[in-house]
Amino acid sequence: MLIKKSEAVKHQNSNDCTVWEYELPNKNISFATAFIDGRYPEIKRVVNLSCEEIYFIISGSGIIHSEKGNYEINEGDFYYFNKGEKYWVEGNKLSLALLNIPKWSPEQHKSVE
Repeated sequence: MLIKKSEAVKHQNSNDCTVWEYELPNKNISFATAFIDGRYPEIKRVVNLSCEEIYFIISGSGIIHSEKGNYEINEGDFYYFNKGEKYWVEGNKLSLALLNIPKWSPEQHKSVE
């Protein structure tokens, strides 16, 4: 199955974060790409209440500020978020591939203190 970038749905999550979501026919997994140049989210932190998330760094750099610590990320790195892990991201022209298991939905992704 081929899904072209032109078929991806663009979401402007904040002034500093754009996501392209690729629709898959499987409810057990979702895939997107993101570009972060600045802070995401703009304030507070985010948490996914239902999904495990994987960030694969395509290019750029940044820092993941997680409740587990602060982690520098660079091209080729891979970061695994546990379900319920609170974090925010500081990106410097950071291009990511995002994988969520099970499928991501806006209702499960929350802003928290």
